Amino acid sequence: MICWRCHEPVQGAVCVGCGSIQPPRPGVDLFAMFGLPRRYHIDTDEIDRAWRAISRKVHPDRFVARPAVERRMSLQWTASLNEARRALRDPIRRAWFLATGVPNPPERSGGLLDPDFLEEVFELQAQASTDPEAGRARADVIHAALMGSLEEIFRRWEAGEGSLDAVEGCLARLGMLSRTRAQL
Repeated sequence: MICWRCHEPVQGAVCVGCGSIQPPRPGVDLFAMFGLPRRYHIDTDEIDRAWRAISRKVHPDRFVARPAVERRMSLQWTASLNEARRALRDPIRRAWFLATGVPNPPERSGGLLDPDFLEEVFELQAQASTDPEAGRARADVIHAALMGSLEEIFRRWEAGEGSLDAVEGCLARLGMLSRTRAQL
């Protein structure tokens, strides 16, 4: 990338040569934004440290006396960094991003739900109507199993032994289950 002000090569959010903030790049990988490796199993403290380091460089307070264009870019950077941090800290959104390149999963993804799972959710809802405590306990067991499946998919992928093809389906089931759990 080339600095918009001094036309020197730039690697980060702020030009080392002239100190001008650079516009945030659209569609940049969330992990690359923070200089982190692309992996599911990542320490949230590592995300927070990277976020803090970049946030200090682009914080609007540092650009108060600068031209309006730089103040606006500072606000854009801050919003982008905050959204990226939220996405990477959330294991569901992080999984979705790694599998699809998009930070937010769709609200509903019914086409990815198999009939057996839908039947299981229907039975769970029926059980919860007669015994809410047992229904919540069963939902917790199903949720733990789905999270375990997701963890295993990513463990294999990070070891170079598998693909992320099953992530979308697993996340669709987790989404459906989360909506069902909220109603119990």
